[in-house]
Amino acid sequence: MNHYGLNNNRWSVISALVTFATPYAIFIFAEYGRSIPIELDESARIDGASPIQIYYKIYLPLMAPALVAVGTYALLLAWNEYLYQFLLLSSKASMTVPVALAQFLNSDVAPWNYMMATAIIYAVPPVAIYYAFRRRMTAGLTVGGVKG
Repeated sequence: MNHYGLNNNRWSVISALVTFATPYAIFIFAEYGRSIPIELDESARIDGASPIQIYYKIYLPLMAPALVAVGTYALLLAWNEYLYQFLLLSSKASMTVPVALAQFLNSDVAPWNYMMATAIIYAVPPVAIYYAFRRRMTAGLTVGGVKG
């Protein structure tokens, strides 16, 4: 990342995590896309829908479970990542929550009250996302597992 001028820059972590999440996303979207019947596309074209209308009114609503599954996976992958954030972000201004939690342990006496408060704040967004999208998540996670 130093070679590309992204040393101590959040874009370096973003690009690394996108690289890791992309194969999973491609696999899930490809498998889920194969499950959508082509007849829906053909009937929409016969009815006079443009390609953009077909995408927004047919494919996007049908792909919602896969979008939720991939989005949740990518978000939790980025949220829980420690190693790349620790290696690529060295200044206090760009430090993320997992790295900040680890910094508490660098002193001789660990401030447990601050660590536990930070851990609770750190755990709330993934739990909230799970409960917000749990109905759609189960259908998206089981898509790639069964061949028809």
